[in-house]
Amino acid sequence: MKAVSSQSSMIFIFSTFLCFCVSCTDALAFLKFTEYTLFASSPRRTAPNAIVQCQSTTPQQNDCCDQEESPKSSAALENSDAILLAPSDPRYSTFGPIGLGDFIISREGPPTKEELANENLLKIVLLECSDLEVNTLVWKCLGYRFHPKEQIWTNDECFEKWREKHPMPPDMIGMQRVYSKDIDGPSLKANQDLVRSIPAEHKQQLKLHFIPLGWKGYLMDGLTPNKTRRAQCTNWLLFFREELFGYTVEELKKRRQNKSQ
Repeated sequence: MKAVSSQSSMIFIFSTFLCFCVSCTDALAFLKFTEYTLFASSPRRTAPNAIVQCQSTTPQQNDCCDQEESPKSSAALENSDAILLAPSDPRYSTFGPIGLGDFIISREGPPTKEELANENLLKIVLLECSDLEVNTLVWKCLGYRFHPKEQIWTNDECFEKWREKHPMPPDMIGMQRVYSKDIDGPSLKANQDLVRSIPAEHKQQLKLHFIPLGWKGYLMDGLTPNKTRRAQCTNWLLFFREELFGYTVEELKKRRQNKSQ
């Protein structure tokens, strides 16, 4: 009798254990299903500098972001299934997300007064916009123009010397956030070229325009390459707004000649 009772107890314990395992498995499956459903049905906001999704024409093209493969056409990218684009991808400047938050920016057209307003530029140093958004605004002010139909950037409106050094819009910030010489070297050089173009009398634009808005600057302890380059780009944007904005390249050349006489 005791043997039968012991056997029944063991069967009960084993059955309870199986039910518990099945319940856990079902619970995990339910959580995964719920997570997929919520994220699939709700609008997505892409975090600054996050890997983003673009499109491909067939499921077999989902790994086309491998750097060894040739870039897909813009038409293929616009009809997509989930291809991941990282900041290191050459197409990121064209298809990376911008204008999703409060920072005022558009790829198309020349820079606007709203994009260059103090309140908007302050968001750069407050880290309230992405690296790509900072780059995009700087590119537009340098004269690069984005053509949505062809999905390309052109340099026709850039200064000649700048165009010779940087025929394509360069990364001024270091969007990969990897600061080794082989990866970050081109970004560092482009940033240095930008900073050198700021006249000495315009080197302190941040204090002039942002302290009245409550910005106190960066603390040395928390200074990073990203913060430093954001400040440098913002200082150049303020110089551009005060001295170059609204003039054509030819008009600016004439102004320079008149000053040198």
